[in-house]
Amino acid sequence: MDYIVERMRAGGCTKLRVVTRPEKEDVIAHAEELGAEVVLERPTSVSESFLAGMADLAEDDVVLIGFPDTLWEPVDGYRPLVAAVREGSDVALGLFRISLSDLRRSDVVVFDDDGRIERIDVKPAEPLSEWIWGCAAARADVWAGLVRAGWPGRYIDLLCREGRDVRGFTLSDVWLDIGTEDALRRARSALGSAPER
Repeated sequence: MDYIVERMRAGGCTKLRVVTRPEKEDVIAHAEELGAEVVLERPTSVSESFLAGMADLAEDDVVLIGFPDTLWEPVDGYRPLVAAVREGSDVALGLFRISLSDLRRSDVVVFDDDGRIERIDVKPAEPLSEWIWGCAAARADVWAGLVRAGWPGRYIDLLCREGRDVRGFTLSDVWLDIGTEDALRRARSALGSAPER
């Protein structure tokens, strides 16, 4: 959680919300230590979780979304995304180049030379690029459409197919989803003696 919080703050985030279940006392305590507002919910999908965190925001608020089980660089990766949304893009995605073995369990992004996203392939058997999206920014009124899909990648793909302005910004090839035991081992090895949270 510390990594995504650091990156959101570097991107200009002024209000931070963590959505979690009431029984996740360790997550609640740590989120509060970080100065986050804790939203207690029981979402049945990732999209429901994001929507719970956006309750009562103004339609034109720029909202950053991210995943607390990912480690990535650069720290200021949200900055170009926020700038693109403020300049009129509907959605801006941070893109990361990852290994083939991880592509099949990710949201693979197909984009043109100008950074316009053509589509998102969620967990494809045959990935069409080496790039995934791992962080995003959009105005709250755009994110409100997440109710149309259980997974944000599927919703963003719908926006692409509708002709909305979805932009991608290649950030790095430093990306690790620590949601699997193998990835967690790799993260611990890379981080050395960093404290576990």
